[in-house]
Amino acid sequence: MSFDIPPLHIPDNSLEARAIEAIVSRDHVSPEEAVRRVLRDAGTKKNPAQKLIGLFSSDEDAAIMDDVMALNQESRKTHTTRNIGL
Repeated sequence: MSFDIPPLHIPDNSLEARAIEAIVSRDHVSPEEAVRRVLRDAGTKKNPAQKLIGLFSSDEDAAIMDDVMALNQESRKTHTTRNIGL
């Protein structure tokens, strides 16, 4: 399915115009490509956890974090003398 959008007018100094200008100047692309990039990004919105350097973005990452937390909890149960630098 293709979309033909008739000439679209975006007023100067509008929020949308400033966003397009920022992308055009940052990425050195045409305004049309800037709009395409925004639309692509909107279709692949990430949740907050996925935005954190891949943390919890996959089942494997979540399993690793579960293992780390289990080890941490286990280490709290052992009674050892710890030097805290005082």
